[in-house]
Amino acid sequence: MKKVIAILVAVVAFFTTNTANARDGISISNKKVIESFEREFAGAANVTWYEGTKDNYVAKFTIKSSKVTAHFDNDGNLLATSRYITDSELPLNVITKLMKKYPDQNIHNVVEYDADGATTYIITLESETHWTTVRATATSVGTYRKLKKA
Repeated sequence: MKKVIAILVAVVAFFTTNTANARDGISISNKKVIESFEREFAGAANVTWYEGTKDNYVAKFTIKSSKVTAHFDNDGNLLATSRYITDSELPLNVITKLMKKYPDQNIHNVVEYDADGATTYIITLESETHWTTVRATATSVGTYRKLKKA
C-alpha cells in the first residue's frame, strides 16, 4: 500500500510540475542567454521564458510598466523586441502620415517591433465600418489588412 501511495504522489508531483511549466513558461540553463538578458534588461520583472523556433528563446517581462517580448538566439544575441505602446509614443512623422492617409480612423492599439536596427509599428485603426491594420516605419505607411466590422 505504501508503494501505491508513493507512486501516486510521484505521478501527481510530476504532472503538477509539468502543468506549471507549461503555464508559466520554461526555465532555461543557457548562461549566455541569461547574461545577455540581464545586461540588456536590468530591472525587468515578472520574466517568463518560452522556447522559440529554430533554437532560440523568448522572454516576456515587464520593464518600466511596459510589457515587452524579447527574442534571443543560442549565443545570447538579442534578435528582436516588441512592446505595446500608446499612440502618443509614436514618432511625429508616423503620426503625421497616419493622419494624412487615414483621416477618418482612430488609433486602437500600437505594437512597436525592433529588429536588425529597424523599428516597425503595427497599428490597428478603427473607423465606424472597418478595422485597418497598418505597417509603418520612419519612411512609409501602408495598409496591411482591412476588415469590415460585423
